[in-house]
Amino acid sequence: MLIKSLEILSVMERLTKRQSGTTWDMVCNWVNSHSVGTVFKTRDYLCELKDVPVRPWAHNQHYGPGYRLHQYKGYLRRLGFIKNTGYGQWKVLKPIPQWFNLGHTEFLFTYNNNETYNGLTRSEVEELI
Repeated sequence: MLIKSLEILSVMERLTKRQSGTTWDMVCNWVNSHSVGTVFKTRDYLCELKDVPVRPWAHNQHYGPGYRLHQYKGYLRRLGFIKNTGYGQWKVLKPIPQWFNLGHTEFLFTYNNNETYNGLTRSEVEELI
């Protein structure tokens, strides 16, 4: 058990620095800038993240520049980081760990069929978040 815990900590240390510049990281940093229990509005979320870089083709193919922002907000809701408290209102339930990236999200939602991701199993990732 101790060896497994040390292995998990080693993996987490490699993943502690969030890459800046990706849409996912900017969304996570924005949510983490609000303290637990804070309620924010979808309108504020979209307005404050409006300059997030989006691939040019995404505007036409995926229904506008806010599509990806809404998708990531839905991911965070499904993972238990935020909660919809009313129409257009969201509450921060817990901070998003710095090591947690979009790959972990896809792994937990089984978009990635591997047994492990960055050395962690699904149950280990769920336990750590």
